Amino acid sequence: MSVALGRLMTERDERLDLWCTGESAHEVSSGMHPAWLMTRFRLDLSLEGLSHMRMIAQLIDAETGDEIGTIHRNSAFEVNQQKQRLQVNVMRGAKGETDKSLPELTGTLSMFIFRPDSSLSYWVRSLSGMRYLFDDGNDMFILCSRR
Repeated sequence: MSVALGRLMTERDERLDLWCTGESAHEVSSGMHPAWLMTRFRLDLSLEGLSHMRMIAQLIDAETGDEIGTIHRNSAFEVNQQKQRLQVNVMRGAKGETDKSLPELTGTLSMFIFRPDSSLSYWVRSLSGMRYLFDDGNDMFILCSRR
């Protein structure tokens, strides 16, 4: 037990420098038929300077496999770690010029990370010395690795 407590106390003082990538897919209804919402993201997370996140989300027709819409999002933000929570303050956000924005895309995704002046908080859990799990409190989890 003292080893676990010592590890927890040490992790609180460590400076996070993480690289995260991920993909997700879930079924949504688009008009009259089902579709898949597929997202891919890359997150460069550092407690010093600005951190960056890039995401692409595609709405795919479940029957034909055709792309119905797509959006690209980028954001830059400052990060502050407070024990087991990560405080994120979004500085800049941008969207792609070729976006085919649909309500199914923007309404289903948690887009606060891409809105300037948003202030967000996430739970951080160490899974090992090199792996971390972030929880946004909804249904999204992000797995990251220390550089």
